[in-house]
Amino acid sequence: MNWGIIPMKSIRQPGRLGEWSRGRVRLLGSVAAAALLLPSVVMAQTTGTTDAATTESLSLPTISVGGERQRDANPPTTVGSKLPLAPREVPQTITTVPRERFEEQKLVTLDEALRQTPGVTVEPIDGNRLNIYSRGFEITNLQYNGVPTTLDDRIFASPDLAMYERVEVLKGPAGLLNGMGGPGGAVNLVRKLPKKSLEGYGELTAGSYANYRGEGDITGSLNESGTLRGRFVGAYQDRNSFQDWTDQRRALGYGSIAADLTPDTTLTAGAWYQRMDYSGAWNLPAYASVVGGQAQLRLLDVPRSTSLGLDWNRDVFTTKGGFADLEHRFGNGWNVKLATHYISNEMDRKMAYAYSPVTPGVNRTTLYAQKVRYDQEQFGADLSASGDFRLLDRTHEAAVGVNYERTTFRHRAANPVGSWSVTQNIFAANASTAEPAWRDWQRDTHTTTDSWGGYGVLRLRLAEPLRFIVGGRINWWQTKVDADRLAGTAESSASVDGKVTPYAGLVYDINSTYALYTSVSQVYQPQSYVDAAGKVLTPLKGRQYEAGVKADYFGGRLHATASLFHITEENRPQSDPRYPNQSIYVSGGKAQSRGVELDLSGEVLPGLDLYAGYTYTNAKSLDSSANAASAFTAIAPKHQVRLWANYRLPEAIDSRLSVGGGVNAQTSMYNEFPSLNYARLTQGGYATVDARVAYDVTEKVTAAVNVKNLFDRSYYQRIGNAQSGNIYGEPRTVLLTLRAKL
Repeated sequence: MNWGIIPMKSIRQPGRLGEWSRGRVRLLGSVAAAALLLPSVVMAQTTGTTDAATTESLSLPTISVGGERQRDANPPTTVGSKLPLAPREVPQTITTVPRERFEEQKLVTLDEALRQTPGVTVEPIDGNRLNIYSRGFEITNLQYNGVPTTLDDRIFASPDLAMYERVEVLKGPAGLLNGMGGPGGAVNLVRKLPKKSLEGYGELTAGSYANYRGEGDITGSLNESGTLRGRFVGAYQDRNSFQDWTDQRRALGYGSIAADLTPDTTLTAGAWYQRMDYSGAWNLPAYASVVGGQAQLRLLDVPRSTSLGLDWNRDVFTTKGGFADLEHRFGNGWNVKLATHYISNEMDRKMAYAYSPVTPGVNRTTLYAQKVRYDQEQFGADLSASGDFRLLDRTHEAAVGVNYERTTFRHRAANPVGSWSVTQNIFAANASTAEPAWRDWQRDTHTTTDSWGGYGVLRLRLAEPLRFIVGGRINWWQTKVDADRLAGTAESSASVDGKVTPYAGLVYDINSTYALYTSVSQVYQPQSYVDAAGKVLTPLKGRQYEAGVKADYFGGRLHATASLFHITEENRPQSDPRYPNQSIYVSGGKAQSRGVELDLSGEVLPGLDLYAGYTYTNAKSLDSSANAASAFTAIAPKHQVRLWANYRLPEAIDSRLSVGGGVNAQTSMYNEFPSLNYARLTQGGYATVDARVAYDVTEKVTAAVNVKNLFDRSYYQRIGNAQSGNIYGEPRTVLLTLRAKL
């Protein structure tokens, strides 16, 4: 039996759901095109004499600010469009993880924040890289302050959250702004920006497994008038893993400056540098045997500290970048913004890791070694205008824009010289085998992708309680792939010309508390993956239908969403089983996901903040290809619960004391292998409990203790296959934090 051809990458992006009729595409395309003319129409309305009533009608709504304690649990977001909208105004499900939760739960990286997000599954690829899934589909749309980029899991290491104010997650297709994207959704990272007032904090943390971290943030005016402002954030962390001889060092520096060039024009620019140095192994194989002619698979029962690798293993990730945003606010309520950014990612890897099944009783596995270098550069620019306008005695809103993105990616790989083979006993691993001599680069792949286009969205008030949201994007895209320059393979290319991706939704306000909504959005995502002949795979296509109810309680301090969704997709890329571990793919057919999502966030009672979510997902493959059956069951548990609550005691008891607790629970997940007569690797359902106690030593100084996985639940957070890819979840950890603010 050939265990070596079990597919590693059993699921990837989106697929196809059938095309909208040509008539609908023309109609929505025309609406989007008409939206592009709105700024000039609005300008024309204001070039003549304007009376006070007209000026008032063109102003953005007034935002009232009260003096009560109110956490920014559900702030306006632009993750789905350029319009800053409250969650109840968006006809899709949005979850925000605010900075207060970063601090309370000690969430220091993006993957830790996403693990607290309802409906999201984080799948570690190895010790640093990860995949993000929502509703059974991969999220590849990553945004920085609303400007989209492409998340490439080959080189994406989880960002440090010290430089971000919050994380916003949009569930379902998010192709309106960049035209391309799968049905999983989008993640928007909102940067910390300079403020006029002097603010700052310093924080020291020490915890289990020699985990030490320092973090600082300071911001304020750089001149007397406050028209020039600056901010600097720094963080450094040195920690061991729960696995033997495994450690990680992470450093971050971020600085930004904001200048009011005029009272209505602001330039904001900044740069950051992050380096992550990782030594160790992460991956475990599984038991594999044949009993009565039937393959039997079972996860290893070794201690969680087991590390199957060698002590010269090392990953070094470096990310650096910069951004510059220029925004002008017109007196008529319209804003125009130009946003640009540059990001450079590098990864150097020398790694030996387990890559063969374990026979029960023999208890040995073989290590696979490889040296890899990844280089990626991303440049993006987005020019947008947004505001409101009057039509038929009603006020409506619009956003229009154009953007451009270029991504270059280079992949080099080499194997050891000669026939290199090392075996390890899974119960007595020896990490001391010397590093081999390496061949010169045996693989050198170059990919260049350009995407550009225009988009528009209208929020039309059809009646006082009813809003119709319609939008679309016209997109051009092209990619060139040199599958292996060293091998002299021919260059492959693909392109998309003038593809329209439409979007439509309705929001009906029942009253000031409840709103009903529905939406339909199209999925279209070109791919850079290539098949064995070096040909670029067919674009992913699909569609999502979503409907639900949203509610704002207690004046908006508590927000709730209940939604139903239905997604279909086709042309999903999957690893070609004929070429294991070689980044060669085939299109894998059709898939479908249906489910229910409940989300609650905000202040339930004075001093009590609650974040809770439940998701039911029924995702499945709609074809019978050998690669298609296993993926959803491993990354989309049918039932998932996320809960976190934090309570500050009333003053009558001791308002300096706060306590918190949470639960993450899910039903079982498994990978099933048709090529092995449908044998399964299974992790049963599990729940982990977190807890926190904090005390304000003074008005400015707080001490806190966090315990993660309080009851030390042992579980696998990722299910791979018999030969590799199985990763334990973290055991119980204790963190002590001392935080001082200005």
